[in-house]
Parts: sequence; C-alpha cells; structure tokens
Amino acid sequence: MKNCEPPEIIRKTLALAESWQNRANTLRNKDELKQQQMMRRLLNHPSDKTVVMHLVDQSFRSTNPQRVVDQFSYLLQHHGIPHFFPQVEQWLLKIFLYLGKFVPKISHTQILRRIREDTRRTILPEETEILTAHLKKRQAEGVQVNLNHLGEAVLGDAEAQNRLKHYGDSLRNPDIHTISIKISNIVAQLHPLGFENELDLICERLSELYRIAGENPVLQSDGTRRAKFVNLDMESYHDLDLTMDAFMRTLDQVEFKNIQAGIVLQAYLPDSFLRQQELVKWAKKRVKNGGSPVKMRLVKGANLVMEAVEAEVFGWPLTVFDSKIETDANFKRMLEYGLQPENIAVVHFGLASHNLFDLAYTHVLAEERGISDGLVFEMLEGMADHVRRTLQEEKRKGESKEINLLLYTPVTSQDQFISAIAYLVRRLDENTSKDNFLRHSFDIRVGSVAWKFLEKQC
Repeated sequence: MKNCEPPEIIRKTLALAESWQNRANTLRNKDELKQQQMMRRLLNHPSDKTVVMHLVDQSFRSTNPQRVVDQFSYLLQHHGIPHFFPQVEQWLLKIFLYLGKFVPKISHTQILRRIREDTRRTILPEETEILTAHLKKRQAEGVQVNLNHLGEAVLGDAEAQNRLKHYGDSLRNPDIHTISIKISNIVAQLHPLGFENELDLICERLSELYRIAGENPVLQSDGTRRAKFVNLDMESYHDLDLTMDAFMRTLDQVEFKNIQAGIVLQAYLPDSFLRQQELVKWAKKRVKNGGSPVKMRLVKGANLVMEAVEAEVFGWPLTVFDSKIETDANFKRMLEYGLQPENIAVVHFGLASHNLFDLAYTHVLAEERGISDGLVFEMLEGMADHVRRTLQEEKRKGESKEINLLLYTPVTSQDQFISAIAYLVRRLDENTSKDNFLRHSFDIRVGSVAWKFLEKQC
C-alpha cells in the first residue's frame, strides 16, 4: 500500500504555521480586531469595495470642496452607504448626506482628514517629524524599514531629475537605511527599442544613488559601517531586462565592488526563474573576484491586473502565468533555489510574503539547510502586524535561528497623497481577491474551514 504521509519537512511546516497562527491570534490589539471585523464585513458585501474605491478616488481628484462634496454625495446616494463601515461612521455619513453640501469646505477637510487617518497604518506620512518618530520606533523594535516613496508616473526628464534628487536626499537622511526605487522614476519614457541608450542613462543615475549610499554609511551593531541599501523594484514585464542589466552593469563598476544592493523578481513571470539563475551565476563571479554579495527580494507579483489588461488591449501574449497554482509553484521553485547554501552565500534572499505557510516553510527549510545568514522575511507595513510580532518573538526563544524582519513601507507627503490612491486600490483589490491568503486570514482559527482550505494550498 502506497504511503500517503506527507514528508517530514511538510509536517514541520504545518506544525510551525499552526503554532505561529495561534500565537498571532493572542497578540492582536483592539485596533487590529476592529480592522479585521471591517474586512470580514467587506467580504460579505463585495459591492462595497467598488464604492470605497470610487469614494477615495473622487476625494482627491479636485481641490474644489464643492465639487468633491457633490461627487461624494452622489456616490453615497447612488450606491448607498457601505455596510462594512462601523455603525458610528455609517451615522456620520448619513448626517453628511443631509448637511455636507451646506458647509462644503468643512466637509471636504473632514473627508480628507479621515481618509488619511484610516490609511496611516499602511501609508506613512512623509513629513519629517512623523516619519522620523516611526523609523526610530521600528529601529527600537529591531525591525528594518524599506521606504518606498509613492508618486505618479514620471512623464518627463525634469520630473525624473526631481525623483533622483528626492531619493538622494533620503539616502542622506541618517534615520533612513534602506529605500526602494524604480528605474522608470529616474529615467522617463522607457521603451525597449531604445534599450542601449536608456541602459546607459539608467546606469549613470543609479551610480549616483549608489555613491550617495556609500558616502552615508549606517553604523552596525558590531561597530562597523556599511553603505545605505538601495533596492531596485521590478515593474511591468517590459522593464525586466532593463532592470536586470542596469543592476548588474552598474555594480560591475570597480567603485561599487563592496556595495550590497538588491533587486526584486516576480514569481508570476515565467522568465523570472531564468533571471534568478543568471543573477546567481553573475554574483558568484562577483564574490569570487572579491566583491560583496547582493540581494534578491522574491515576490509573487503585484501588477497582475495591469499585465492582463495590456495583453488584452494590445493583443499581446500574456506575460504572466494565467493560474495561481503555476505562480505558487514557480514561487516555491525560486524559493528553494534561492535557499541553496551556495546560492544564498552570494545572493542574499528576501522572502516577501504574508502567507504563514510560506513563512513557516522558508524558516524550516533554512534550518534544515543550516542557513544562518542572508535570509530576511519581508512584510508590508500595517498588514497583519500581529503576525509580524509573532515572528519577532522567535528571536527571543533561543531554540531556532534569529528571524530578520524588514517592513516595506510606502510613504507620501500630504500634498502628494493623491499618488497613494493607486497603491491603496491595488492593496484593497489584492487583499480581497479570492486567491489571496490575506482574504482568508481575517480572524482565522487553526482547524477552521478557512484554515484547512489554506493548508491545502501550501
């Protein structure tokens, strides 16, 4: 009779995931419980998601209070007040429908204030005093922060130069240790047909940031100093080769021999595993010649809808896997390849996931392979913070290897908050998607129907 028992590593993974989930449930605070209850109500009323997206979008489209209040009122009258709002907020919205139009300036101010307050958990204000306080708090907690400056698409070189300066200013800030950038933010109007010319310009501007990172080192706990960390985010498929080539060509310069920089690869792209292998091969040569390791951040991919829409509109072949199971399989393949001891020695590995089963599997696999350095667990600021705090506790147990944590933290200034709307909409869409782990994780219990469903997916 065939043995259907799962391998030992799977048993360890499931046991660890259960342990972490049970502990995470006990660590939730009142605000997190309230947030989870709201999300459950949202999932029970799917149409509310569309209404909320429209409300947030219209709130920042105009600076004319009368116009904003008029649009806000229309949406509420046309769609109704979203059910997922707490009872108090539903009553406030009802009062707004009757009185808002008579005091548009006050109503407009209160709408913007409330939206900013409600989103502060996931998008931090960029104003110096608030941001510095948050960074110092995370540093005291032993958690690294990776700042992502949100902004509109760059359409001209003047704006690209402004972004370049803004990134440079961040790297000069002693409280900021890591930033994420996009090549499309430092060079405008990228197009594959201008590959070589654009590559030269990207490398030139990326070099400028690496120099600033090296000139403003961070003091380590062991008393040594290292350069600030610049992470290259991956965008749409047509930027994949440009981003990869710019990363490797720039770091091939002698002056950046000891710079430890990073790049992101997306598991939903079939090409990504080949690019990962190329990166490891290049990094092995770099380290052999006396250079520093680099880092790869593995994500499943955040631009799925955009890639699908572009393919449909332009009649292109779909560049991403068209099923979740294929994406998950490629994610595991890239994870296991990245955690081979000889590979992680030259390409440090950042696992970007909130899926407890992925986190547990990575932790167990790293322990089995004797990996003690180079692995970082990366999560989004404000998403499942109780899980993040659970992982932090592993540091204090002494039974297992220390878990290094990094929070990907979007920031924007008050006058540029409109740039955050697309990010908010994307995160809301992801977190309520039927295939997303977070959709099923709100107030989840070990052994529940939702837990067993997620367990089978791992």
